[in-house]
Formats: sequence, structure tokens, C-alpha cells
Amino acid sequence: MSRIGRSKTDAENRLKEAMTTLAAEVRGGEISGDTRMKRIAEVWTAELAREAKLGDRSPNTVRHYRGQLKNWVLPAVGELQARELTVTWCDRLVKKVHDATSHDTAKSVRAVLTGLCGYAVRHGAMTVNPAKSIGRLARGEEKEVVALNQEQRNDLLAKLERLAEKKSTDTTGRSLGPRAQVWRDLPDIVRTMLATGVRLGELLALTGDDVDPQERIVAVGNHLIRVTGVGLVRVANRKGNRPGLLLRVPKWSVPMLRARKLASGGGPLFQAWNGDWLDPSNTINRVREAFEEAGYGWVTSHVFRKTVASVLDDADLPLSAIADQLGNTQKVADKHYRKRRVANEASAAALETMFDEAPGT
Repeated sequence: MSRIGRSKTDAENRLKEAMTTLAAEVRGGEISGDTRMKRIAEVWTAELAREAKLGDRSPNTVRHYRGQLKNWVLPAVGELQARELTVTWCDRLVKKVHDATSHDTAKSVRAVLTGLCGYAVRHGAMTVNPAKSIGRLARGEEKEVVALNQEQRNDLLAKLERLAEKKSTDTTGRSLGPRAQVWRDLPDIVRTMLATGVRLGELLALTGDDVDPQERIVAVGNHLIRVTGVGLVRVANRKGNRPGLLLRVPKWSVPMLRARKLASGGGPLFQAWNGDWLDPSNTINRVREAFEEAGYGWVTSHVFRKTVASVLDDADLPLSAIADQLGNTQKVADKHYRKRRVANEASAAALETMFDEAPGT
């Protein structure tokens, strides 16, 4: 903060008065154009935490936003007063993140900046939201959709079964008991993901009561998140607070799902060694380790969603059916889950009639 006066003493007195006003605002929970962005971030995240407690926002979102504030936003703009934060500051920060990390991280930081400045606008500390005028982020070359073909699916599952046996004992051949449960579960986790196309955090939130083997239906209506100070929590709806799905599963998956339903006793379909929920983060680590050892280090849990989409696409199902299976919009399903394909097969056949004989024959 700075103030100008007719003399040094006058300037100092004006500065003290302004700082006293700011201190009163901070103590009273009020913010103004003189309030520093780190203080606005504190009251904004407190509001987000309140919304999460009321169920209006995912605790995972709050944790993610706090991480982006800590890692990127506040080191760059935290000491600025609200009136000093301009489009240039915001634009420079987001482009710095983009160049240092990735398009997705930069997009996330821009969302945090937009939310933070939006809170400041709503409470009178800013007149406009500078983050809304940030320039377009260049994504670069689109990544090809990678999926497992049939031979790879069979090979991976066979190797996971052998790996589960290997990981069930120590170097002396003694059984590791419940500690090896996650390894024994990996083949069935993969099968369930291929039978449904759901995300790992949604799959691990399934209970025995969510499975109806008779009707071949799985109800996907929850997901697991880790809440600071609480631990692993099963929350309503799918990731992104999307509504639940009722999915009919293929016949080949029913015996496995029936066996897991009976073993669950109505609890988690895939249980940790102590019968509690299986942590998605720990499971992802085991998945990565297992796939590396099986020679499929390029495969992530998300590849199974893309594999499901590819199988449906190869069967000539419409884009709407693929989107319904994955619980996404058609636009998202087409952009992120479906491989590029020839779009004019019928048109090419019609063009064959352009001439009585092919030119040059």
C-alpha cells in the first residue's frame, strides 16, 4: 500500500489511516479494492468449503482449487491488491503455467482465477473479472485415442491373473493373506471396467447392493474421494456431480459380478484388506505397477473407457449410444473417446456410379 501527501508526515498519516481501514475490513470479513488477493483467496476457499459441507460442491474440487492456489496463483498474485490485478497479470500467469506444464493444468488455473476474481466482483472488491478476458489457450496437437484391441485384452488379463498368483506370496512362498487382496482383485477390476466403462473412483464406490445379476444391471451412482481430516468418503453421484447410470452388463461378466456380490455382504464390491473401501489412489499405483510388469506400461485406467467406446464404435453403434454408456455428452464422447474413422463409407459407394466405367480402363 502507498499514499501520497503534502508532506512526509501527511503521507504517513494517510497510509496509516488506509491500513487501519484495511485491517478493520479483514477482521470483519469484508473485502475491498485494497484487500490483497491472498486474503480474498482465504475467504473464497472458506465459502467453497461451506458449499462442499452443504453438498453443493465436491470436496475434491475444493481440495483441487486450494492446490492450484498454493502452487500457482498465490505465489504470482497473492501480494497484489484487488485493484492491481489486471488482465495482463492473469494472462501472463496462465501462459506461464501452460508453457511450464500442460494445457489442462493451465485451463485449471484459469478456472481458479476466474472463480477467485468472480468472488471479488460479487463482494465489491473488483468492478470487472480480469480472468474472463484471458487469451485463448492453444491446445496443440490432439492426442490419438488409444484403446486395447481384443488380442491385447486377452493377453493383459492372462498376465494379470499370473501376476496375482505371484504377488500373493512372499519370496519364501508364504501366503501374504489380506495384504495381497488388491493384486488378486486387479483382474476383476479390469473386467468390470471393460463391462461398464465407468471410472475407477466410481467402480470402487460400488457395493454388492448396486449389482443385480438376475437382470444384469449395475447401478453406478456414487464415487470415492479423499477429504482432508476425514479420509476416504463415498459421495453421491458420479464424478463431476453427474447423475447416476443404470447399466446392463454383458453376460460374460455376470458370474464374476455375482460372486463378488455374494462375497461383499452388501458392502464394497471391491474391498480393502480390512473390509473398507479400496482407495482409488492406492489402486492406481498398483495398476501402474502391475501393467508395467505385464508389459502394458502405456495403459492407464482411463484406457478402459476408451476401449469400451472403441468396441461400441466398431459395432457401428451410434454416437448417442456410446455417450449413454460412458455417461458423457456426445461431443465429449466423440472428441475424447472415439477413434477417428472414415465418415463417408456410404457416400464412397454412391460415388462409384459416377461413370459407366472407371476412368482409364
